[in-house]
Amino acid sequence: MKKQKFLILLSTLLLLFSLGVSPKVAQASTYPTFSITSVEKGVNVTIYTYNMPAGKQFKVLMGEFGTLGIGGINVATIDTGAGGSFYGTFLIPDALKDRLRVAIRLEGIDTVYYAYNWFWNNTGGGTDPVTPPGYTGIPTFSVLSVVKDTSVTIKAYNFPASTDFKVLMGKMWTQGIGGIEVTTFNSGAGGGFEATYNIPAALAGEQRIAIRLESSTGYYYAYNWFWNNPSGTTPIIPGYTGIPTFSIKSVVTDSSVTILTNNFPQDLEFKVLMGKMWTQGVGGIHVATINSGTGGSFESTFDIPAALAGEQRIAIRLEATNGYFAYNWFWNNTTSGTVTPPSGYTGIPTFNIQAVVKDSTVTIKAYNFPPGLDFNVRMGLMWTQGIGGELVEVFNSGAGGNFEATYNIPAALYGQQRISVRVESPSGYYAYNWFWNNTYP
Repeated sequence: MKKQKFLILLSTLLLLFSLGVSPKVAQASTYPTFSITSVEKGVNVTIYTYNMPAGKQFKVLMGEFGTLGIGGINVATIDTGAGGSFYGTFLIPDALKDRLRVAIRLEGIDTVYYAYNWFWNNTGGGTDPVTPPGYTGIPTFSVLSVVKDTSVTIKAYNFPASTDFKVLMGKMWTQGIGGIEVTTFNSGAGGGFEATYNIPAALAGEQRIAIRLESSTGYYYAYNWFWNNPSGTTPIIPGYTGIPTFSIKSVVTDSSVTILTNNFPQDLEFKVLMGKMWTQGVGGIHVATINSGTGGSFESTFDIPAALAGEQRIAIRLEATNGYFAYNWFWNNTTSGTVTPPSGYTGIPTFNIQAVVKDSTVTIKAYNFPPGLDFNVRMGLMWTQGIGGELVEVFNSGAGGNFEATYNIPAALYGQQRISVRVESPSGYYAYNWFWNNTYP
């Protein structure tokens, strides 16, 4: 059972106190870490820990590569026993057994310590796959031609010999990672070649498509993208030059937004999409379809969809089927879509963390808040900046300036190591921070 309690690892420690809030643990000269000692592909991974604290419980989490194991699948819980160094072997969950690379994380249950690493999911010590003898360089490819919604032809360069590759396609910006597998092939003698691949039905109608050639080992890959039109290049309209743009002219909160276009191509159908801030409207709610008519500049008003009511800022995108697009965003308030500061107010509201009672309350010290505005206090997972988090309180800033306040931590966040807290006004003002969820000071 020694092998069962082993495990854990990972150093990294977490501690650090960012914002003046440090975990309440004894200082140490070293922190827990772990290394990968062996892998049985799709079955298990063995680790060796260093400097683990004694008598602590750790969750062993595995997830997609690049996630650091955060929010991963809990494959085991271990007790560090005497601490220090020990071996641990853990099963790779079914959902990850076919992944090329897997993230693994040891995360303390009764301590703030954690450690993470990753491994190649191959039976070979979890190390990089072996380079074919005599091969140097990097495989690449270019796009030669496209048959819209049907196929794409590529020209490959400098591919390694005798290596199995998957051909993946996905939406633009994905680099083809996790895309739809359209075929597999062996690179044979390697070097350069031409090939034609079918565009999957699920991507029909997409303006731009990412394509990725990825070896089964995961070591080699190449990616590119193409316009999903007969030329595979940027669509050209005779006589049209420049880039279409638009500005926000006015907004009626939760009701409508009016835009003014600039340099639009003529006689094109554009979908009008709206979504949450930072999305650039990609994949947003389709609120209208317009024709650009004679092009150039024109004014249009669009309804804000009910699903975005209450959002402070909204992204809006005008997107033509031939590839032209423009996007912007606006404050969802009845003005010109901008923030109007209260009379005499300048600066930016901020706050820091004063105290925490684990899984109970957090106390903040606020600075330079604008007067007479309603604010929502939200808490959410770390890295979210509190956006869309649990609403814990609503207050009015009164005279503004500086103040202290204590807020309850919502039950849904109990047990989280770090929590984001956001104070935001429907008028557009906001401030956010985060804290370690342990009793401090």
